[in-house]
Amino acid sequence: MRFPADPGSPRPEQFLAVNPRPGDGHHVVLDVVGHVDAFTAPLLRACLRTQLSRPGLRELVLDVGGVEFLGAAGVSLIFEVARRCRRRGLRFRLLTRGRSDVLLPLRMAGVLQGLEVGPEVAAPLPMAGSASRA
Repeated sequence: MRFPADPGSPRPEQFLAVNPRPGDGHHVVLDVVGHVDAFTAPLLRACLRTQLSRPGLRELVLDVGGVEFLGAAGVSLIFEVARRCRRRGLRFRLLTRGRSDVLLPLRMAGVLQGLEVGPEVAAPLPMAGSASRA
């Protein structure tokens, strides 16, 4: 007998991949791909804590350009990491590659304003329902 798949169980495409880019010991770039939600945020948190414990670290860059979904747990985690970096005197940068599905949740939560977002973002996104002026 076959049962339909449990709609509450995660599908493989919802998982998260976190890959460090090679670099010097003072500068760490983590590429994040997939979904950052309540299910996957603990994995990303563990990876970030490991990187933040590196001696001599001066800058942490989180490249979320490959993130397909950023949930509330992901927004909270980005805010938490930015705060930890500030407390430790580390530079924290967020690279989004202009992905609105990443930028919008951060902006709506009020987190984007306090972050250093990568230079690849050319212009701010309008908020939903805002009028544009010519």
